[in-house]
Parts: sequence; structure tokens; C-alpha cells
Amino acid sequence: MDVAVIGAGPIGLYISSQLAQNGVDVHIFEEHSDIGNPQHCSGLFSEHIFSIVGTMNHRGILHPSSKARIVAPSGEALNIGTNVTRAYVVDRVEFDRSLARDAVRAGASIHLKERIRKIENFKIKSTRGEYRPRIIIGADGINSITRRAMGISAPKLISAAQVIAQYDYKALDTVEIFVGNNVAPGFFAWAIPLGDGLAKIGLGAYGNAWNYLKMLLKSVKGKPLSVGGGGIPIGTVKKSYARGMLIVGDSAGQVKATSGGGVYPGLRAAECAVQVITRALESGDYGEKSLKNYEDCWKRSIGKELSKALYIHNFYRKIRDDDFNNIVSALNRPDMIELINKYGDIDYPSKVIWKLFKKNPKLLKYMGIVTRR
Repeated sequence: MDVAVIGAGPIGLYISSQLAQNGVDVHIFEEHSDIGNPQHCSGLFSEHIFSIVGTMNHRGILHPSSKARIVAPSGEALNIGTNVTRAYVVDRVEFDRSLARDAVRAGASIHLKERIRKIENFKIKSTRGEYRPRIIIGADGINSITRRAMGISAPKLISAAQVIAQYDYKALDTVEIFVGNNVAPGFFAWAIPLGDGLAKIGLGAYGNAWNYLKMLLKSVKGKPLSVGGGGIPIGTVKKSYARGMLIVGDSAGQVKATSGGGVYPGLRAAECAVQVITRALESGDYGEKSLKNYEDCWKRSIGKELSKALYIHNFYRKIRDDDFNNIVSALNRPDMIELINKYGDIDYPSKVIWKLFKKNPKLLKYMGIVTRR
């Protein structure tokens, strides 16, 4: 066995398919019996994601999304977007399964319902046996056993909860965002239309996300049909590699602190992992110095934007409800909306934020929020 990938989420599956195409003997270990379940993701994917994985078989795309409606605590709504597609609402089960098909067709082996119990001395002990791969990749999420085996501290987490619910959404192509400290303190809530009168409604929060979600569902008259929850990493880990091992995706905290989205930055890091692991296998060098190239690569690729996202998050979480109301009002001008529509990008939010400050210098007065405790 050349490579063991722990976790059959989209990041682990993408790495596996790319390595297997290069003739690497890859084995994927997934503790659940069903690829794509349980679901924790909102399923709103940028076009950048499909530029990496491709759109073969449509990857579970349900419909395009081109607009957003941001609702302030006062009830004032900021409507942004045009008829240009900015993202896609995706069936996460089908998306993950399409990547699993790619991996299997390329030659990777998937071990379903096989949980990794321990990683010690470069040996994997699972519920079914023991393995000694040359390299171990931890794509095993926020509770990563790979990260623990590497002796690396976990990233900070915030609570998240989500339901699929019957919901009278405004339009199929419009995502609704709800902000405010009584709605989702330190983060935000969302309603993403799925079609047929259903939507994914969820939120992240500093506090008990379930309690806040119950209140939100009551206020928007959403009727839940299924529930899910988890945590959102806030900030990357201090180190993402060790001798013969590396971690990627949520396990490494490679998640946008602005939105909680981890698929795109995880895939960018996965591209780096594939390059570095391929070279390591060719040279037979799996030491820390060799695998450090992985961290250097993903920090060049996506690390700067993740750092900016964390800064924005730390600013955002200190905003009070009266500030939210004033900021939404300040942005609710034709020239500001035009700027958002031109430069807005859910994967690179820093690009539009600095342009908004430049366009409307009055927004600079809110920079003092950063110093609040």
C-alpha cells in the first residue's frame, strides 16, 4: 500500500483519484457505510470548485444561484447579484459519490464502514485489520485521528446546525443570509433553496447553534424534515505535516472563516498534496523536510486568503446589531451594490471588502470595532 487516505469526503476522494491516475496504490478508509452521508455542508459551491473537479455528470448540481438577500436585524434587506451565475446549489451526496466513482475508476480502493482506531509508528489499526502505508493522508474532518497522531492541536471550532425544511423561499436562484447577534452570534444564518418547496436552513454561532436555529425556524416558518450538525473550524492549524503524514481540509482548518466553506480551499490544498506526495513516492523520501513542501505550497496557493478571511471573521464577530443595521443601510446604495456585483466572490471576499471601504470612506469608522472585547 503506497498511500492511505483517512476519510472519503470530497478532499480525500479528489486526492485519491489524482494519485491513483498516476499509478499510486491508494486505499481510502471511511468509517461510515454510505459515501456522502451524514451531510454537514450547505451545498452552495462556487464555480471555482468545478474548475478543479470538472463538471462531468454535473456532479450533483441542482440549479444555479445568482443572487443573495442579506437581512439585517432591523429587517432591512440588501439584495445583491444579477442574472450571472455565481454559484451552484449541489446535492452533496451525489457530488461526493461522483468523486468516489472517479477514484474507483482510477484504481483506488475504498474501505467502507472501516473506522481507524489508532495510528502509531506509521501503522494504521482499524476495525478490520492493520496496514503500513508509505504515506498517511488525514482528510478525516474536525475530529481527525490523523492530526492527533501527529501531535497537532485542533483548530478552534464554532457550533453549526442545519436542517432540510419546507420553506417558502423568495426565489430558487436567491440565497438568503440572516445576520445579527440574536440570530447567529459571531457568524450568520442561511436559507438555500433546493427546489420543490425545500431549503437547507442553518447557521453557525458562538454558543449553542441548535437553540438559535430553533428560534430562526420559528421566525421564518421553516418546517424541518431532517437535521444535521457539527462544527466549523476557525483558523488553520500551526502545522499540517509530519514524517510520513499530512492533513488536509477541515482536519487542517483549511476553511474560510468568513463563510465556513471548506471544499474550495481544501481542494486547493489537495492539489498541493498530490504534487508533493507524487514526488515523495518517486524519491522514496517521506521525511518532514520533504513533506513540508506541502505546507509551503498550500500557504502560497490559498493561505493568504485564509488569513484575510480570519481577520475579517474576527472583525465581524464583534459587530453589534446596531452596527449591522447601519452597515447594511450604507451598502444599500446603487453604486455600492454595483461594486459588490462586479467584484463579489465567495471564495475571495477580501477583494470586494477593500473596494467597498475605498468607495465609501464612511465605512472606515467601523474599523474601530476590531479593538472591542
